[in-house]
Amino acid sequence: MSRDRAFSVFTALPAYTAAVAELPVSAALTDDMRGAVAVVPGTGDWWQGMLAARGGGASAVVLADPGVLPREAFESGRWPGDIPVIVERPRLRPDVAADAVAARRGSPARTITVECAAPAAGLGVLICDGFGWMRSLAGGSLALRSSIATVHSRIALLESGSYNGETVPATLSATAIGGLHAGGLLQVLALGEVRTEVTVDQPAGLARVETFTNEGVFRAPGRYESSARVALRRAIEASLSGGLAADLEDLLQDMALTRALLDA
Repeated sequence: MSRDRAFSVFTALPAYTAAVAELPVSAALTDDMRGAVAVVPGTGDWWQGMLAARGGGASAVVLADPGVLPREAFESGRWPGDIPVIVERPRLRPDVAADAVAARRGSPARTITVECAAPAAGLGVLICDGFGWMRSLAGGSLALRSSIATVHSRIALLESGSYNGETVPATLSATAIGGLHAGGLLQVLALGEVRTEVTVDQPAGLARVETFTNEGVFRAPGRYESSARVALRRAIEASLSGGLAADLEDLLQDMALTRALLDA
């Protein structure tokens, strides 16, 4: 499709219909999934939802805020990989994560800690995004070394891929709290010659990235574009370019660690 025409978007999610309305030149709603960017809700068995979108002829899939699926939901097969999948993770936005990594100016993290707290029903998603933040700041895949579980909390010790022959130790602690509201609090700390502090408070609508160097403290500018609109723009670009993002592979890696921790 030409870049000077609006790309079809198949969705009924309010956040995405609003995003389409904010992108009148590049996006337009459609009732026909074929050839369109199909937005798959991240509730329920979203793996089957993505396969259904592919089978329906979608040119790309946006997976909106996915929950943590049981192992058997996707262990039976792999994603075919013939159409791009963009994963919207509101607590791990690609633009915010890129700000955090870029502000370090190549300085490696020597250790990373993540703390998260949420109502029990939403704790798994927060843990999954915590692992994603670890992976982003460490610059490599993670391996779970040990874990401790109690009734209301989980603690995990991990190592990242090596940096100049050295592994990066990382810890994650997660606590289930009271309340019924969605979302939770996620705090990330990466230490080294440069210190990175990330705070994501979804109920408060806060995503703050601060970087501490010997030159002072830098706070990344706030991102005011909605997470849904960012995901939609990326999906349209991937459809036009034919590129395949690593979003789904990264999500499945983070989810495998999450399931290992929750099932321990």
